[in-house]
Amino acid sequence: MFTRNHRSLKALSVAVVFLLAGFAMPVLSTASIGELQISKSVAQDFEAHRFYSGFRYYTLMDGNIPYAIVGLQKDYRIHDISWEKIDPNSARLSHIEDLVQFFPVQGSVVYGAYILDSHNKRIGTWYSSLTAGVSVNNKTKAVSITTDRFPL
Repeated sequence: MFTRNHRSLKALSVAVVFLLAGFAMPVLSTASIGELQISKSVAQDFEAHRFYSGFRYYTLMDGNIPYAIVGLQKDYRIHDISWEKIDPNSARLSHIEDLVQFFPVQGSVVYGAYILDSHNKRIGTWYSSLTAGVSVNNKTKAVSITTDRFPL
């Protein structure tokens, strides 16, 4: 009887610790969840090769195959080797946009979206056929993007 109660108490203690840790982590973390807000006008801008001069652009490539293009306001950055920085004034960015547009991931549709931080402030643009999630470190202005195809 004592052993059974002891195990139950131990299990309850472990559950309480995990529960409290789950509530504490968002408070302690400097990163917050952002989101993608689908926008036809963003897609149209990409398709017309209109790139914002005040943005830094990144592309997600697998070999020579581009899967996504991200434009971020200049004070935001992606610190991930999977994303390649690209000059918005280069012909290469237009070429990559064409490849993303005309060769979407099988079973998907290419779309444009605004990238929003946790305060719903627009901090960038997204163009891809991948599904993605966004987190933003508001202190360092670092953006992390996780896609359904690549664990970034």
